[in-house]
Amino acid sequence: MDLQNLSEGQCEAEEQIVAKPGLRERKKRLRLQRIITVSRNLFISKGFQNTTIQDIAEEAGIGLGTLYLYAKGKEDLLVLVFRETLLQMTESAYDGIDSDEPVIDQLMHFFQVHIDYHKEDPLLSRTVLKELSFPVNTQRRHDIELIFDTAYDKLAQLLKRGIKEGKVLPELYIGTAVTSIFGLFYHLLQGFLCEFFSEEEFVKNLRHALELLLSDSLIDSAP
Repeated sequence: MDLQNLSEGQCEAEEQIVAKPGLRERKKRLRLQRIITVSRNLFISKGFQNTTIQDIAEEAGIGLGTLYLYAKGKEDLLVLVFRETLLQMTESAYDGIDSDEPVIDQLMHFFQVHIDYHKEDPLLSRTVLKELSFPVNTQRRHDIELIFDTAYDKLAQLLKRGIKEGKVLPELYIGTAVTSIFGLFYHLLQGFLCEFFSEEEFVKNLRHALELLLSDSLIDSAP
């Protein structure tokens, strides 16, 4: 028996075994991307309420059974669709901050990017926020935690940089500050999307609330 040929044959067989899951995984990711793209287009063109799960399956060229492998309903798809968009927006909002500005101005820039995004389609954004507020299954909870944790992380980086640069007192408890800051924004965003107040009032109220929240912690806020 040719041990060398046998060894080579075994290696080829093992490579094929390894390659097959990789190919399946790539096909799965491509199908998921197709579902996300179709869902986003339909939610925007027809509206979330007027889009059915059947519409999405047909447009994506897959069966309902296959679609349910990726999401239990269109609410899950809504979160899935906007997860990557919100994550990318959070990254770009942070990257666009001028670190030479006062901390409050940095925070306002970070949130203004979010405001600009959500005001493009307030109705759809209201629906997204509703689903983000009430996770009903493990996958949706995971997606929501990822979205929130990414925002928390960027806000924490902003405050830690402020401490390092002497703009924020080092005694500030970052965890509490971050959740409080984002909570303020999230609460006001809901009111804005429900048309309780204008964008100008939203921005004014947000700045005032942030100044009050951080008034004892910002060195650069002193005269």
